[in-house]
Amino acid sequence: MRSTALFLAVLIGVLLPATDAQAAQTATVVSPKRPLNVRAGSAVWTPQLRTLAHGSSVTIVCQVRGQRIDQGTVRVTDLWDRLGDGTYVSDAWIRRAQDVPLCEATATAAPASVAGTVASGGTPLKARSAPAHGAALIGAFANGTALTLACQVRGENITGAVRTTPMWNRLPSGAYVSDAYVRRGATPPPCAAAPPAAAPVAAAPAAAPPAATGRWVSPLPGFTARPGFRTPSNPKHLGVDIMSFTGTPIRAASAGTVVAVVCNIEAGYSCDRPGGASVGGCGWYVKLQHAGRVATLYCHMVRRPIVRPGQKVAAGQIIGYVGSSGNSSAPHLHFEVHLNAPPTGPYNAVDPLPFMRAHGAPID
Repeated sequence: MRSTALFLAVLIGVLLPATDAQAAQTATVVSPKRPLNVRAGSAVWTPQLRTLAHGSSVTIVCQVRGQRIDQGTVRVTDLWDRLGDGTYVSDAWIRRAQDVPLCEATATAAPASVAGTVASGGTPLKARSAPAHGAALIGAFANGTALTLACQVRGENITGAVRTTPMWNRLPSGAYVSDAYVRRGATPPPCAAAPPAAAPVAAAPAAAPPAATGRWVSPLPGFTARPGFRTPSNPKHLGVDIMSFTGTPIRAASAGTVVAVVCNIEAGYSCDRPGGASVGGCGWYVKLQHAGRVATLYCHMVRRPIVRPGQKVAAGQIIGYVGSSGNSSAPHLHFEVHLNAPPTGPYNAVDPLPFMRAHGAPID
C-alpha cells in the first residue's frame, strides 16, 4: 500500500501546490552537452514535457525524492526540483545558491526504481512490448545483467528460475521482463497506468523479431565485441567495444536515417587525431534512427563520417571508418543500442550483444 502511494505521488505531484512558507528560488541549468528534460514527475520514465537549454534560469518551488540520477554535471542525487509551473527537473543538473525545502505534500514520498539482476541461466531473458510471452520481442538480456526495474504490472503467469509469478517488471525503456527470472532486494512499485493483463498475442510468435524490423548486420563484420555493457568496474559504459584496425569500414547495423554526425570531444582536443584514455568524449560519431524506435550509435571514428544528417542508409552500408578519436586508447568501434528512442540516454540503453544476437546478427 505504501509503495503504491509513493509512486502515485510522483505522477500527481504536479497537482499539489507548495505552501506559502516554501520560498521559491532561482537556479541555473548546467547541461552543456544536451538540453535538460523537463518531466511530469520525478523519474525519467514520466512524460517529457519540454527541454531547457544550458544556462537557462529556473524557479524552484520545492523538492521531492524520486529516481536517483548518477550522470548529472552538478551532483549525484535522488532529489528532483518542482518548478513554478508544477513540472520537474532532476537536481543533478541544477546549480543553486541554497538548499531547497521538500514539498510538503510529498515530503515522505520516495518512489524509486529497484535494482535487479537477470537470473535466467544460459538463456537470455527476453524483453517484450507487453507483459506476456507472446508479445513482440524488443530485446534480450544475458544472465547476470543488471536491470533497473521502474515498476510492476500483472500479466501472464510465468514459472522461472527465481519464482512463479504473474508479475512483470517494466523497465525505464518501456519494455517488460518477467519477474520470474529477476533477483531483487525489494519489490518495485505498481505501475500507475499499466496495460490490461495480456494474454499471449497469437499474431506475434515468440520467435518474431523485435519491434525493430528489417535486416540487421554486424557493424564490423569479422570482428568480435568485448562484453562490456555497464560492467561493475565501468557502470556508465553504455555499449560494447569492437576492436579493429584504423580505417576498417563501419557499417549501418540496420536500415535507418542518420540523425546525428558529431565531433564529441572535450575542449582543447581534435576529433581528427587519436585521442586517449584521459580525453573525454565519443570522438567522431554517427547516430542512426531505425524502425520500431530503435537507435544505434557508432563512436571513435578516424575522421568525419561519410554520411550526413537526414540521409537514409541501408543495412550494411558504410557510414564511416574505425579510428581512436575521443576517449579511446586503441582503434575500435564503441557501439550502442537504445530502445524507445528518441531521445537516447543511459535510461534506454540496452546491451548490444543479446540484442544483436536476437536479430540474427551476433557480434560476440
